[in-house]
Amino acid sequence: MAKKFRALLLPLAISSALITPQLSAATPTLEATSTNGQHLQTSAAPQYQNIVLDQRYDDGILVEHSSNLFWGPGERIKVHTKFDRTLAYTAESDHVHDSLTKHGRKMDQAIIQVDDNVYLGYGFGLDTPVMIEGDDGIIIVDPGESVQMAQSVKQEFRKITNKPVKAIIYSHNHIDHISGVRAWVDDQQVASGEVMIIAQEGLTQAVANWSSNLGPLFGQRTSYTGAKHVEEGEHGTVNDGLGPRFMQGDISFIEPNVTLKDRLDITIAGVEMEIVNVPSETKDEVVVYLPKQKILHAAEVLQGENFPNLHTIRGTKFRDPAMWFKGIDVMRQFDTEVMINSHGRPVEGKAAVDNVLTAYRDAIQYTHDQTIRHMNKGLTPDELVEVVKLPTHLASHPWLGEHYGTVAHAVRQIYVGYVGFYEADPWQLEPMAYQQRARAFVELMGGRDNIINTAKAAIESENYTFAAEILSYPITVNQDDMEARQLKATAYKKWAADQVNINWRNWALNAAAELENNQDFSNLISFASVDVMTALPSKQIFDMMTATLIAENTLETEMALTYNFADTNETFTLEIRHGIVQLHDTPYQNSDIEIDTTRAVLNDILLAGANGQQVLAEKIQSGELNFAKGDIPSFGQFMSYFDKPTPPQDLKLIVR
Repeated sequence: MAKKFRALLLPLAISSALITPQLSAATPTLEATSTNGQHLQTSAAPQYQNIVLDQRYDDGILVEHSSNLFWGPGERIKVHTKFDRTLAYTAESDHVHDSLTKHGRKMDQAIIQVDDNVYLGYGFGLDTPVMIEGDDGIIIVDPGESVQMAQSVKQEFRKITNKPVKAIIYSHNHIDHISGVRAWVDDQQVASGEVMIIAQEGLTQAVANWSSNLGPLFGQRTSYTGAKHVEEGEHGTVNDGLGPRFMQGDISFIEPNVTLKDRLDITIAGVEMEIVNVPSETKDEVVVYLPKQKILHAAEVLQGENFPNLHTIRGTKFRDPAMWFKGIDVMRQFDTEVMINSHGRPVEGKAAVDNVLTAYRDAIQYTHDQTIRHMNKGLTPDELVEVVKLPTHLASHPWLGEHYGTVAHAVRQIYVGYVGFYEADPWQLEPMAYQQRARAFVELMGGRDNIINTAKAAIESENYTFAAEILSYPITVNQDDMEARQLKATAYKKWAADQVNINWRNWALNAAAELENNQDFSNLISFASVDVMTALPSKQIFDMMTATLIAENTLETEMALTYNFADTNETFTLEIRHGIVQLHDTPYQNSDIEIDTTRAVLNDILLAGANGQQVLAEKIQSGELNFAKGDIPSFGQFMSYFDKPTPPQDLKLIVR
């Protein structure tokens, strides 16, 4: 449903004149398609333009199977079971870009089989759990995004075999690749060594990062990215780009008992596997290669049939594009005849696999290198996105549609990742205070009413993001200005309908819901899983507390609390010292409060959630938690220095 911009004539109080985007009479114009699928009129430039094409691609190398569930002739891949259902919204609608609708039609639910022993639970959620059947057991690669989602896949896998689980492989730390683990195994099976959980050595630390330090913010931003505060369907989310839908439920985690740094060659249940670290989307990413069958599980090094999220707008640490495309080069060295993935449909045939891997890595390198090239010409992010576009042979490749990542927000990430926020103009170092700046801009633009009228004209001219931008200023000045908020919501809803990229669409719809006071928090994504917390090493539990100190209340405070865990033989001390907390994991002599207990007791308190204080009191009463130094009042004083998470309803991202 891409639309063409009309020339925009907007009244601006600055000059009391009508201004129109001007092109030199000597400058030729061309019709181009932007990264969001809208048609723009731009000046000709030495650059390629993105083209949104039908996703079918047939050059004799990469051919879709008639089932629409994999790529290839079907000699080694077949559809074991196809269900008459999909979790994606696939109906045509004026509120959904047709390219995004076509993308969702690739996601029918099915069990896909490779040879006689590899099975994919495809379309059951965002992730695709894989079962590898061996002589006397099974290996699960990526257990799923929630216990309930994993159970739905397990139910189908158990119709194929009842062999016991011998190993689970976490491809990387993201929530959708680990959280269904308790559908397959329990703690005792892992602790005894009956079941191996295999991962790269950095995985647990990475889980601690997303589940703790920035858990509340990541949960809220991920909910916006997934449009979790609005209805599903044509006025909300239609698919999740990587898969049909993130299937929420219980978030579980069991710490790996077998870790690798770079590579692990192992045979499990008679199945030979090469498990190799391929830093890419995450540094802990591992791929699994079956040398006898020449099958490669590419994990999420390829993010399905999408241009990759070289940066995710939900927020993450810098993803190094150079590391990513070089990681794909490692995968290209395998002698692969069938490639399966955590997201996206499997690919059959050496030439087809090479075609996909080569195009994918070339798109990443192209984006990276051309961004660097133009950064060295002095271009800033707003200018870079106008210049760095994929060439046609990559933009039109079926595995590089911008349904999940986009070149535009990748370019901005590359700039910030290498250079930082500062674009070299010194005003950025000390801009006017946020609220004061908004008032100044409102006055400069002729006042609130003129901004409202200008925004209405912009929306009428289909210049939706400009309308949203200028409406931000009166909303910041008066967050109760519902006319401005409703108008900005309208702009975002109309803009969302034009988006090829699901994350851009979803974020706009959630933003509109916040502006309209119409958010549904019942479907909120939470990273703060108690099960994950209790599975983390003790040091990481305490380390996350350091970022919650209410510093202004402790500038004159020196106080220390020590926990001694008898069952794990660990000692941890939190030392408050003039506005910071230092964590000590060695004996500390000068604590004001010292508690003798066990890690098991701490887990009981964590598992109690909102009833944690009651369980704490019960543990003190029973003697399972003793004060070797200090007392309950001093403990309460110490804990009062730590902040509580902001409720999602109060964590505003748009109205601010």
